[in-house]
Amino acid sequence: MLLLAAANFVFAGCATSSEAVLAGDAAQTQLSAQGDADSLAASALFARLNRQLEASKSAVLSAASAAAALDLAARAVAAAPDRPYLVLEQLQLCQEVPSCNSQALESRLQELDPENGIPWMYALLRAQSANDPEAVRRARTGMARAQRMDWHWTETVSHLTKAVTGIAGINADQAFLDVLGIESALMTPLQPVAKACAAQEIQQPEVLAQCRQIADEFRQGDIYIFEMYGTSLGRRFWPEGSVEWAQIAAERRRAHYWQDVWSHHLIRLNSKSSSRIQATLYAQYPTEQQVFRALYLRLGFKPDPPAGWIDKTPGG
Repeated sequence: MLLLAAANFVFAGCATSSEAVLAGDAAQTQLSAQGDADSLAASALFARLNRQLEASKSAVLSAASAAAALDLAARAVAAAPDRPYLVLEQLQLCQEVPSCNSQALESRLQELDPENGIPWMYALLRAQSANDPEAVRRARTGMARAQRMDWHWTETVSHLTKAVTGIAGINADQAFLDVLGIESALMTPLQPVAKACAAQEIQQPEVLAQCRQIADEFRQGDIYIFEMYGTSLGRRFWPEGSVEWAQIAAERRRAHYWQDVWSHHLIRLNSKSSSRIQATLYAQYPTEQQVFRALYLRLGFKPDPPAGWIDKTPGG
């Protein structure tokens, strides 16, 4: 649901990309001057936004903005080295700077958040890029030993929204949407997991067991996209008619119902009042799914599909 919720993001009042760059520059500069960890991390996001806006104009400007974003993220981690969500942001931004080696950041995130499979996803990406089968096996094994996939999504958005509010004339409503939108563009890559758990790989019983565990971790992930990805993986790894298949079907039915409610009440759920409620809920709940369940209840929608609701999603 985060991509739906982020639909209105980033300087909606700016008529041109040049105006958006100027607004982003002002926010970045003022946030950097604050000097605290969350302000520096938010400043890194705005530097990253400028990279997106400049990419079509100049590869040199785009590369400079990527390096600036990574430097700001590193300063944020130096200011508060024990916050996993800050290390994760630095790891995400590292992917956009060719000279950045992410291995040390992966190790640091593993130390801070040992049950989280996310740093192993980046290790898997590195291993596949290097065409190193042994490193791929190590990363897949590490991921299977984790307990969950945690993007620290609501925590990151909540903390950085507070840092941005009041900066460069950005009010609380726009701060929430800006952070939501920019951060959502830093999505952790999912393709390496499908490749590591491809059909030929899961012919090995040990690999199948690992991939089932990885799918379960995604199903317990802290964002909707992770949950849905986990159910998609799980349908490949468990036979139809099994207990696990039935559980996955129920999870997908509920997720599709949420999408159906969203599509039928798009204006209300994308309204300013809804965004304000979401911003409050992001500060209260550790997962996006809990946020949207609470949001639906607050707005008078049933959070679970009624018995008579028919899932018309192609493929189920």
